Amino acid sequence: MTGDGRAGDIRVLLVDDHPMVRRALAEALSDEDGLTVVGECEDGAQAVEAAAWLRPDVVLMDVSMAGTDGLTATAALRTAQPDARVIVLTAEGPEVRREAVDAGAHALVPKGTRLGLLLRCLRTVAAGGTGCPYCL
Repeated sequence: MTGDGRAGDIRVLLVDDHPMVRRALAEALSDEDGLTVVGECEDGAQAVEAAAWLRPDVVLMDVSMAGTDGLTATAALRTAQPDARVIVLTAEGPEVRREAVDAGAHALVPKGTRLGLLLRCLRTVAAGGTGCPYCL
């Protein structure tokens, strides 16, 4: 699925194996000025392939997914596209921080985070910054 997007918008690829989570994130992000959801994937392997042709500015990547998990996919994506910006979403807690850093993620955000904080992180990571509480 691709969005129309406006020039200058931050292009976001959503990756989560739960359709309801993807839909909720897509709806929330689509309501924000300056953001465009360019695609949705249900596993890490799809994400690496989709990112190659969609060229998102930021990938929101779930950690735990059937098939290729988010950390493996993040490492593969960063190898294929070193400039790719990845925010890892987790319900697992801070114990995956070291693995997220090793995979090349730019931020680790708990899934229970309020939308405003997620948006701040997304915009910070897209701009190449590290000034949010979730940035690695």
